[in-house]
Amino acid sequence: MKWYEQRFVNRRDWILDHLEYLGLSEKETVLVLLMDFMNENRIPITIDALAQRTGMSETDVDETIAVLYAKKYLDIRASGKRVSFRLDGLFETDVAREESVIDRSVFDLFESELKRPLTQKDMEKITDWNRTYDKRLVILALREASIYQSVSIPYIDKILNEWARKGLSAEMVEKGAGANETGRSTESA
Repeated sequence: MKWYEQRFVNRRDWILDHLEYLGLSEKETVLVLLMDFMNENRIPITIDALAQRTGMSETDVDETIAVLYAKKYLDIRASGKRVSFRLDGLFETDVAREESVIDRSVFDLFESELKRPLTQKDMEKITDWNRTYDKRLVILALREASIYQSVSIPYIDKILNEWARKGLSAEMVEKGAGANETGRSTESA
């Protein structure tokens, strides 16, 4: 299973997070987000349905779909009476490959430290941390929680929030800034 097919991945958030790199026009963005929504909710996609929901003319929708297809962001397949609009190309671009949005090793590390499989909520939280903080800082917070034998998602969240409040970077934490003072004092935060 590819990273963007995982249940915990919010594809629309990823698209919005990477708009500047994807080079989508306003019309392309609206259609991509709507098609992803319709695919996720198993709503049949037609030119008419896209035009109605976006307020665009059918000609504009058709032209925009042609551009998305030419950019290889969109793949259109017909099987029987059904036409499917797949956006996998969008998530397989160089941008998606270069951005290690979902790093499987981080999840494995958390599962190992927590000594249990991650829930979908855990994975969403870790994904949010990876968007907000330096990956190294997230791993350092996990290690900090492990040192105090208090490995839990809420406790790690408190550590990260405390370090952010103090303006600590991964380099600063690695050099010992805030390490001892963050541990137990964070629990009362």
